[in-house]
Amino acid sequence: MSSRKRTRRRPSRASSSPSSGEEVVVRLAGPQDLVASLPSMLGFVPEDSFVVVAMHRHGGRSRVGGMARVDLVPRAEPHERAEVDRVLVAAVRQRLEPAAPDSLVVVVVADTDPDGEPPHRALVAALRESFDEIGVPVTGAVWAARVAEGAPWACYDDCGCTGTVSDPTGTLAAAETAAAGRVTYGSRSEAEAVLAPDPAANSPRRRELVDDAHEAALTDRELSGVTAARRDLEAVRHAVAEVGRGVVLAEEEIARLAVALCDPRVRDVCLGFAAGHDDAVDPAHAEQLWTLLARAVPAPEVAEPATLLAFATLDHGGGAALTTALVRAMDADPGHQLSRLLGSIVAAGIDPATVREMIAGAAAESAARLVA
Repeated sequence: MSSRKRTRRRPSRASSSPSSGEEVVVRLAGPQDLVASLPSMLGFVPEDSFVVVAMHRHGGRSRVGGMARVDLVPRAEPHERAEVDRVLVAAVRQRLEPAAPDSLVVVVVADTDPDGEPPHRALVAALRESFDEIGVPVTGAVWAARVAEGAPWACYDDCGCTGTVSDPTGTLAAAETAAAGRVTYGSRSEAEAVLAPDPAANSPRRRELVDDAHEAALTDRELSGVTAARRDLEAVRHAVAEVGRGVVLAEEEIARLAVALCDPRVRDVCLGFAAGHDDAVDPAHAEQLWTLLARAVPAPEVAEPATLLAFATLDHGGGAALTTALVRAMDADPGHQLSRLLGSIVAAGIDPATVREMIAGAAAESAARLVA
């Protein structure tokens, strides 16, 4: 594996330096830094994981695009091992192939084999073979016992390189993450718990209130047309301000907001909140509201605030928060087009600043139509 890899990333609006138009080059001094940077790149500390990083050529350097992380199955029976590996590789390919990467880098985080050798060699080989079919080479593959300072690592390649993992809190990726205001969780479950549904979210009472709000909104939209959308947008703006002041939203208001965001005209304007395109809305308070609704609204309506939350996290680097929010949206509504579009854009390795510009432009157009 090459002793030096580079990924290019843009700072978020929250970064203090460099300026928002300048690209940041994060240099990884070999596999020890690559493994140590995983928590910052994923948003949590991976365990028993098969991590595949899609790399995209950008001028003379490579940039991190999509990432796929799947749980390993360490105790599969020998006769089941090949089928388990096939399923894991298929999951990774389904996730990363649409992004059209130029190359891949692989990290396996797991205990060693009983003979002391890096485990899951067959899995790494199966991944190489699968992506060779579409002309995407694996340019580096490394194993680490765990993502912690001093943990052993070794290359799967013939070079026989070995070493110990760097301090995950001391990498340039960690520094960039901290400057951007992103949170790195101690585990995947800890990250997912942030958006775990509240007990009341799927209660009969909450479902009834949302259904009643749908009926009321349908009548209002039939009678009032675009005026109803304007009222719904004002209700969302008011709720953002209320949440920012620490006000607890009533169940009826949660239901109304859930239905208001189901109107694409309202939701698309709300996308612009994260970019600061609405002088009446504090982007941080809007993100608070999306987080609250992503936990409080039942499926399938929760797909709307969850997608808004995913887009909002792009402003400070995404990470586990973006992934968790997108999964929440897609699980709640498998046919939800905006969440899948955002997921595809992110997986393709498009720079977050470019994504924000694309979606915020659409939000501005929706806002203009509501004003007209």
